[in-house]
Amino acid sequence: MESVLPKPFAGPYSEDDLLLFGRFEQLFPISIDTHRFWVPEDNTVLRALQYVALKTGEVRLPWHTFCWNNRDGCCVFRFRSAPDAPIREARACATAVRPGLAIVQLPPGGVLCPSSC
Repeated sequence: MESVLPKPFAGPYSEDDLLLFGRFEQLFPISIDTHRFWVPEDNTVLRALQYVALKTGEVRLPWHTFCWNNRDGCCVFRFRSAPDAPIREARACATAVRPGLAIVQLPPGGVLCPSSC
């Protein structure tokens, strides 16, 4: 079984990193489908997905359709908090990312592109 422990961020920060994700010291492992990604601590799932999109291009979402502030309920996703946990639904803009989070369904319009689509 792969570790779900955070790992230190080796830097450096880009301007986008600081503007969008704040200063972070650790990256948390999350999975989407069967693919592992490392995302900044202290961010929401929606911001973590944005980080993956910017750093790897492996996630595509219609960013303009999301309210980003838990107002409209437009970014519902499905996840497991642990391998044996039940699948739950939540808003990606209001759910904190945590180590080991397994996203089983991206928010509406989301696509996982492991080999760049």
